[in-house]
Amino acid sequence: MFNTKLQPANWRCGEDGHLIAPEFGDSYASRSGAWGQAEHVFIDGSGLPARWHKQTCVRLLETGFGLGVNFLATWHSLRSSQGIARLHYVSIEKHPFTQHDLRFALDHALSDTDEQQRPLLQALAERLIAQWPPMMAGFHVLELDEQVTLTLVFADIAEALPAIRGHFDVFFLDGFAPDRNPQMWSPTVLTYLATLAAPAAQLSSWCVAGSVRRSLVDAGFIVEKRAGFGMKRDALSARWPLNSGQVIKPPASAIVIGAGVAGASAARQLARRGITVQLIERERPAAGGSGNPVGIVRPELGAIGNPVTEITSAGASWLRRWIGRQAASVPHAWCGVVRIARDARKHDKMTQQATTVSEDWLKAVDVTTAAQLCGWPPAAEGFHLAEAGWVAPPALVSAMLEHPLISVRSGTAVRSLLPQTNGWRVELENGSRIDAPLVLITTAFDTGLSDTRLTMGRARGQLSQLPARADFPLEMVVCREGYVSPAVDGMHTVGATLQHDDEDSAARSADDLENLARLHRLLPGFADGVSALISGRVGWRATTQDRLPLVGKLAPGLYASLGHGARGITCAPLCGEFLAAMICDEPLPLGAEWVERLDPMRMAHDVAE
Repeated sequence: MFNTKLQPANWRCGEDGHLIAPEFGDSYASRSGAWGQAEHVFIDGSGLPARWHKQTCVRLLETGFGLGVNFLATWHSLRSSQGIARLHYVSIEKHPFTQHDLRFALDHALSDTDEQQRPLLQALAERLIAQWPPMMAGFHVLELDEQVTLTLVFADIAEALPAIRGHFDVFFLDGFAPDRNPQMWSPTVLTYLATLAAPAAQLSSWCVAGSVRRSLVDAGFIVEKRAGFGMKRDALSARWPLNSGQVIKPPASAIVIGAGVAGASAARQLARRGITVQLIERERPAAGGSGNPVGIVRPELGAIGNPVTEITSAGASWLRRWIGRQAASVPHAWCGVVRIARDARKHDKMTQQATTVSEDWLKAVDVTTAAQLCGWPPAAEGFHLAEAGWVAPPALVSAMLEHPLISVRSGTAVRSLLPQTNGWRVELENGSRIDAPLVLITTAFDTGLSDTRLTMGRARGQLSQLPARADFPLEMVVCREGYVSPAVDGMHTVGATLQHDDEDSAARSADDLENLARLHRLLPGFADGVSALISGRVGWRATTQDRLPLVGKLAPGLYASLGHGARGITCAPLCGEFLAAMICDEPLPLGAEWVERLDPMRMAHDVAE
């Protein structure tokens, strides 16, 4: 979506001790006190304290994240209020701080806080810094606790605003001053906010410039001045008319059909929003493709602007942060991946991709460097993805299902799915029936769901395994057409074969030989003397023609997360958040164009076919 390389914040400490942005000739925070301004101008000025006790979710959009003072102060306000609301805070930033610089800047800013508030603010700042995303343009979603989600959009505001899909209850306007950064306060930007306003939305800012007030009035906001903070006499407050827009109330309960990674992810994200979820699984959780011993989590590198690259990059980052906060006990390792191109054309595309991101995320490496990283020379030069790695899918599914609002009914398949006046009825093969206002289909192969009319392929894959070498431990994943993992529980996993229209569930020696040849192509000499690999797991994955999953609305109250193919462990967890946000009318974790890109009905065929 945003195919330019980020320029991190350029800053320095001024003679008066305040942090300055030389490019804009302005300071990052109020000279009268950053935290006092955040509380008086933004939090009180937009009526947030009352919203914490009245709304189930407060959706807030900020123009200009800066140091994150407004965000941390808002998070602190919610915590201190003991309110019931969840907070989904979206903030746009063209020049984000690096993680290292953000730590320094926040330590500096926190020195000016009240001694009673400082310990909690410092703890919140540490959580933010721990999940701080890499220097990549685009959407980055951080689940900071069970109540707070922060979506950072690293991009120019003119590109970012049209990409955001959602409605907002509160707006914070906090860019550098209009005469220093006029684009942030342009009539186009301020008018666009009206398209994102929820009923009774409120807006606040320290800026009371006449041009800003006129643009907001022209957009339909009711604008007024209120008492300012510090040296500023006035602050700005605005509200959106009460009778505009539609309020979407999330359902109280849901049924999710399928308890693999896709189903468990969707169930977890719905439960996080207070929705009671019952999963239906014909065998047991993680019985299908999610039952593999190792799942590789990595972006699929391609040309600049490639949608598969974008969604796998976002998905890998999402899962890394989720495991870091929620499930450190899940076996995993962010050991890195060395990706080898299959040919010169693919290598050129990856090289172009590397020009748009930080080297901390993607870096070209020669064979010598790759050998130092991996522990064995790969077949060719390639690219190092430092934040990728592997996860144990069954343990991940188990961790996602550990929530008091999630229950699992296993051992019975779905016979039929019937629309009802207020939702859907799921009829099971054991004769029981379950009604719910919301149903999510996350398994592609249940015969009772064939009337969803979605076109998907069915591909068989077989893994193979190789005992670990004590003399040359492999330190990271190496992949090209297939992959080899570091040793997990004493075994390297190699795979996987790909056969369409093949229903043989038995492991085949011919497939093990194919995987052995794949290993030789990845790491020449690593398996010398090995005549055959050990047969691993056989499974099937649902595929789509455009290699993108089918995620979204099928009918009122009926949604799907299907067709993840070989990238399910990377993409399905993010798609669970995508669905939950869509269902609950919250800001999406991807750009607005992804609603159409992932729309499952793009693969629907005619009933008569």
